[in-house]
Amino acid sequence: MRTFSDDASLIVTLLRQVADSYNEASIYRPLLALSELNPDRRGKLIAYARDQFSRGRGILWTSQLHGLNRLLRDSSFALCTPTGSGKTLIANMALIKELLLHVHDGPAPLAMYLVPSRALAGEVEAKLHNELGSEIAVTGLYGGADWGITDYWLSGEEPTVLIVTVEKADALTRYLGPLLTERLRLLIIDEAHQVVPEDGENTRISFSDHNNRSIRMESFVSRILVQRPDIVRIALTAVAGGASRPVARWIEGRAEAKAVGVHYRSTRQVIGILETAPNLPSRILLDMMNGRPLYIRGQEEPVFLDLRVQSMPRLPSAMRNSLNRFNSLAVLWTALHLAEENQRILISVAQEPEQTMRWFKEALELPSWAGAPAFALPEGELRERFDEARAACVDYCGEDCFELALLDRGIATSHGQMPQRLRRLMTEMIDRRICPIAVATATLTEGVNLPFDLIFLTSLKRRAWNAELEQPVISPLSTAEFRNLAGRAGRPGAARGIEGMTLVAIPARISTTANSFSATQRNQLEELSNDYYGLREKLLIEEVDADKVESPLALLIAAIREKAIQLLGVPPDQFLTWLEQVTPIDISDEAGKGATSPHARFADSLDELDGILLTACEEIARMDELEMTGPAAEEQLAALWQTTFTAVAAVQEDWMERAFVRRGRAIVETVYPDAEERRRLYEYGFSPFVGRRFEIVALRVRALVAAAQTYGTDDPETRLDVFEQIGDLLSADRGFGFRVRSTISDQRLLGRWKEVLAWWMQEPDASAPDADELRGWQRFVADNLEFRLGVAIGAVVAQAWSAGAADTRAVPSLAEWKKTTGLPWFGFWARELLRWGTHDPFVAFALSRGLAKTREAAAERRGEFEAWLDEEYDDLEAENLIDPQLFIQWQSSFLQPERAATASPSESVDLTGTDGRRKRYNVIPATDGVLVRWLDPAGFELARSEDIPEEFRDKSIRNDYELRKNRHRSSVYRTFSAPIRR
Repeated sequence: MRTFSDDASLIVTLLRQVADSYNEASIYRPLLALSELNPDRRGKLIAYARDQFSRGRGILWTSQLHGLNRLLRDSSFALCTPTGSGKTLIANMALIKELLLHVHDGPAPLAMYLVPSRALAGEVEAKLHNELGSEIAVTGLYGGADWGITDYWLSGEEPTVLIVTVEKADALTRYLGPLLTERLRLLIIDEAHQVVPEDGENTRISFSDHNNRSIRMESFVSRILVQRPDIVRIALTAVAGGASRPVARWIEGRAEAKAVGVHYRSTRQVIGILETAPNLPSRILLDMMNGRPLYIRGQEEPVFLDLRVQSMPRLPSAMRNSLNRFNSLAVLWTALHLAEENQRILISVAQEPEQTMRWFKEALELPSWAGAPAFALPEGELRERFDEARAACVDYCGEDCFELALLDRGIATSHGQMPQRLRRLMTEMIDRRICPIAVATATLTEGVNLPFDLIFLTSLKRRAWNAELEQPVISPLSTAEFRNLAGRAGRPGAARGIEGMTLVAIPARISTTANSFSATQRNQLEELSNDYYGLREKLLIEEVDADKVESPLALLIAAIREKAIQLLGVPPDQFLTWLEQVTPIDISDEAGKGATSPHARFADSLDELDGILLTACEEIARMDELEMTGPAAEEQLAALWQTTFTAVAAVQEDWMERAFVRRGRAIVETVYPDAEERRRLYEYGFSPFVGRRFEIVALRVRALVAAAQTYGTDDPETRLDVFEQIGDLLSADRGFGFRVRSTISDQRLLGRWKEVLAWWMQEPDASAPDADELRGWQRFVADNLEFRLGVAIGAVVAQAWSAGAADTRAVPSLAEWKKTTGLPWFGFWARELLRWGTHDPFVAFALSRGLAKTREAAAERRGEFEAWLDEEYDDLEAENLIDPQLFIQWQSSFLQPERAATASPSESVDLTGTDGRRKRYNVIPATDGVLVRWLDPAGFELARSEDIPEEFRDKSIRNDYELRKNRHRSSVYRTFSAPIRR
């Protein structure tokens, strides 16, 4: 018998099914299951679950349920699901499981979170600190080989997660190997598909240039697996490019391993075309949804959306005569109008972002564009954040830069050469919806979880430079890159709709009216259309996963064998014998010098392999505290081979493993037989032949660093002289020194590198680049000052620490730093100065600690420090003025102690709908004028009170409240406070 009508029964049944599905997908279920590992932590896990609900993440998606089920059942696995399907939560749960729930003997446990870029490291650090910072120390280190002012995690006594790029992780292992591996319990590899290289000439060139990230990842992770075979490892990847099964086998170490993979997407991901045309409004053509063709059955016309956007004003002929420029400006015009509808938009630029930024600035200044939608400055705290970003933009780029002009129009920018502090502030402008439009290269979206409603691309090709042929190389955007980018559109809870669109802008017809440009534009239009439809077909084909992929180590060894046969005439059956005897200098006199001839690149590729082998042998010798011999190297490298991605990526020919092992034995017995030299070369961090050349320079670099005893009192010009003298040792060497492209502009910039240094380090009266030159100067700073000059100084300082430390497990500390290294404080600060762009260590300290927003503001605070110093100390020396210990003491002198946590205040209430016999009731506030009605979950009023000022200003019920009745009074308590929404 049914009590209700058919309609009511249907509603009740549907509600029950929804409730059951929500219950099954609740985050409480897996967290309660995890709590069985450590029941004492149950309360903390429940609080974490409640916090996730407040952030809109309490109901798990299908991919997250699969991942958490695997986490409950196993320790190590690979998770491969589309971008936007919630992989980050799985990483957080793994951190909780391994760092907080398991009981560890000895030092506090450490997790290493490998990320592909500095940008992602900063974002992961901020989010993990926000969610787990009360229980776990969270720190991000993005570059450098030595210990810096923020590396407090080394001596911490609490569980720690260390967020690092592969390059930084490798450097830290060289510097602090035994100390690091002893604490390591969990390895998380984000964007693990990057271990799969592209099989092309650019990859082979990157081996000889010693900058291939795939082989660095394979080498580092494999060494960790040898040193700590019991470590828990989790690989996260959205676009494995057919590599999900090999990645799973690599991570789990089992031939039958399979990735946790579902094609579930948390939102509909739509791919299509933004059709632009002169004198007509743009329209959207939709081609694919969730990896499948999208069409209306029975109709030949594509699915399209007409945009209610007025036509872009007619452009001047100089702008129309470039099809790329017209297309880019049409995208900007469309984006400005769509942003009025509260859409967040990314304009992704494949190359030359400075050109696109200049085009946008010049278009926005056209009188005909005066009617374009204006940017409304935010108010309150968001205005403060905008002003800080604007001040940093002026500080690092100047008043006339394109970045500032666009920021003032509500358009944030980001590219790889942008200073790190400015890039993070620009990211915040996007993340907090301060700027509705972003113009960025792939560095912004390389794993960074920034949600957009719409993503526009104006090109599907990227331009690189072939130094050997001295000509540009055009390469198409890979499907992996495109999938990763498209996955940033339509994040649930952040985007407005239930789908995200990624649109490639393609003109419907040419834009020029000049006959001399018409043929060129028609060819460009055909090429752009072919690029899109070719990519579309590849995306559809790749929906089916593959099982065999390329691996970096196999590509490197195969390339060496191929070149030995082609260039030197080595008989194929004699290759292994030849490999045991040859050295890089035997192949080319230009080995290790960054030369681009075929023989020089061949020699440098061999040096790359030697670096992998020498590093492995040295780390094994240190770990086991043994003297490495040829037979021992052979045995250990055979074991290392089995942990490589190459060993599981595909069926490899036996000769590759034999080549790997036999060359490794030769490293120890004939190529670098001196154990002390191997130790030094390992610590420098260069490939060994480059390191051997660098060693001559290293002694002179150390002498210059050691001589900087008066740096604290030196004037800016004298301070810059120290960097210039060190730079002079590097600037002419292409092996370990400065490198630029062979273009006229880059070669001219190399000749003026001291001008760039003076500008970057803020020497008074230094000349600054104009807007068109800015990115070239920034590129030189990032590639040669921050990186190569910084690496050289860091290598010398790291070697000084290693030589001075009596125990390899000694924890670096500020108190012991000078005594151990034998260097002045300049050696400690040099890399930080290059990173922040200042000659003053106090400025670098103030910026790193958030005590100032710009370099100018930081410099103004030095007077406060010096006044404190004069009051606290007598007989000060130059070293005292840059002593980081004194900087920290000064900061501590004005920091207010944290207030003790107080219990949540209670609010007296009058009972209206209950007599309170149950004593405790979960209630929800409902404001009614000056009153608050306290309702139970069914909506019945239980009590009333006067409105609590500020408590319900957002009419939010994201906090939890409990009505309590005792003998004397009835009160409501806030039992949970939701985090402030950004």
